[in-house]
Amino acid sequence: MVDPQGSSLSGIQFDLQYDNSNMSIVVTPGEATGVSGKSMYLNEISPNRLRFLVAGLNQNEIGAGPLLNLLVNLAPNTLAGSYSLVVSGATGTDALGNASPVTGSNGSITVEGTSGSRIQAAGVLNGASLTAGPVAPGEIVTLIGSSIGPAAATVPTSSASSTNLGGVSVLIGGNLAPVLYAGPNQINAIIPYEIAGANSAPMFIMNNGELVAGLPLTVSTAMPAIFTVQSTGVGPGAILNQDSSLNSPSNPAARGSVVVLFATGVGTMNPAPVDGQVTGNNPPLASLPVSVQIGGVSAPVQYAGAAPGLISGVLQVNCTVPSTIAPGESVPIELTVASASSPSGVTIAIQ
Repeated sequence: MVDPQGSSLSGIQFDLQYDNSNMSIVVTPGEATGVSGKSMYLNEISPNRLRFLVAGLNQNEIGAGPLLNLLVNLAPNTLAGSYSLVVSGATGTDALGNASPVTGSNGSITVEGTSGSRIQAAGVLNGASLTAGPVAPGEIVTLIGSSIGPAAATVPTSSASSTNLGGVSVLIGGNLAPVLYAGPNQINAIIPYEIAGANSAPMFIMNNGELVAGLPLTVSTAMPAIFTVQSTGVGPGAILNQDSSLNSPSNPAARGSVVVLFATGVGTMNPAPVDGQVTGNNPPLASLPVSVQIGGVSAPVQYAGAAPGLISGVLQVNCTVPSTIAPGESVPIELTVASASSPSGVTIAIQ
């Protein structure tokens, strides 16, 4: 949690030490990081120590609110008790790069017993934004939980996805979900299109035929999010310029040109895709209305449908960069599907 208390913070760095013999930690950017348009950088200094840097190519201040989200997975033999989280080396800078005071405080995780679900609602994340919430038909999701997958990380070898990967299968609303990755504490999967129209759907995770976790999911018509270059949900978007080169501060898009962004969580398509199938040359189109704003200005959409050559669940949007917006290295970009908009924090470079 960030509490500026009158200080001007535009960048923050700190270390987090934890008991890696009893827990593993997955980190996603928090609301304060996304709203300020910053990126999250993470480095493992040692097996039990992580170093974080939250900064960006802008002078925006980091406001109050959660800076990072910690998803903690406990080892099966973890005993009840309190486990420390030690924060050290906290430093900050203001918008001009000058030192700004930061105070870090330690925390702890209390384990009350050995029973409980191996996955919580907070561990069902949109695969692009890494934020928790309702799921949409065709959405690529990242499931974070304790010992929900195989002992060794596994990916499909003969196809883009599998409904049984390393012995792991995921059933959502009674339908087998395509699985893209399965590791001890993480599974990447695609929400089956068959749940369209439902308000909720039960999810069951099976490992070699044994039920290891279950959770009711809330279903929405759309939960859009734009993929990012760093796969953190914030920072530069995974966006192509008109010449198909990757957009970046050193390779910005021209105003009036067409850019291509990639997203997920846009809901149903027409015609309905086959779950887990790679999109061919006649891609289905988004069923719901799709719009894009760049720098708060409407960017006319030329195409909104499945991405040829990529797995179903990935939406491709071609849109024209408005000629009236101000150039910048990190201009905010937002995708809206029907009435649902993508989370803040994704940017595009404009010249």
